[in-house]
Amino acid sequence: MPSTESFERDDASARSAPPPRRRSDVRPHLHESMALLLQAYEYAADLEQDVWDLAVELPVLRAAKMTNSDLRWLVGMGYVDHAVETTGPSDRTRQFRRTALVSVDDATCVVLTPGGVCAAQEVCGGDSLIALDQAPANCRVVPSEEPARPTWDQQRRQLRVGAEVVKEFKLPSPNQETVLMAFEEDGWPPRIDDPLPPLSQLEPRRRLHDTIKALNRKQKNCLIRFMGDGSGEGVRWEFIAENPARPSPPEVAS
Repeated sequence: MPSTESFERDDASARSAPPPRRRSDVRPHLHESMALLLQAYEYAADLEQDVWDLAVELPVLRAAKMTNSDLRWLVGMGYVDHAVETTGPSDRTRQFRRTALVSVDDATCVVLTPGGVCAAQEVCGGDSLIALDQAPANCRVVPSEEPARPTWDQQRRQLRVGAEVVKEFKLPSPNQETVLMAFEEDGWPPRIDDPLPPLSQLEPRRRLHDTIKALNRKQKNCLIRFMGDGSGEGVRWEFIAENPARPSPPEVAS
């Protein structure tokens, strides 16, 4: 039987994903499904609700011409996340359980990842101003076994989880490296204050926002997601429950 994992409603978000590659990656017949998923994502943002509260049911997407193979492709590209809804009559919020895509049934629900939002905006011509560095308030997939904590190797300029290299810098990236060094010095707590030194010509929240986005780009093994804390004054991180993404080249510039 496929392994399953449960959602904790009081934790952070669904897994993250690398940014989309090109508009042509999303097949034309999927544009209607991507528009439905983007609409749900933006409704959740408008209502200040968890993205999973407005997760789109698979039968709705099938009516928009999405096949099971399409769903597996979108998951493999890192554009969507999926789970089986287990909401009962006494539940006050929607509940989900992680399953492998060995089989797909009508209880499967789908949401866009941050990378999927970017892809959907491209194909739909959208101009949403949703802040993608903020985690939704109360939903994430909890791995059955949490991996070892990350390690920032300043000498090799590598971010690792165990023996896996998550990110490697070939050229100086001072803002990203400052954040990683701060996490390493503090023992990788769930959150740290903005460690970037103030610069009079730069707005601190915008600089931190851009640094968080850069940390999530070009990961060789997509094992960690960095995000804002919602205040613009701190950085959070979490392990990505699954790793659907293909390896990316090493980071070459900040």
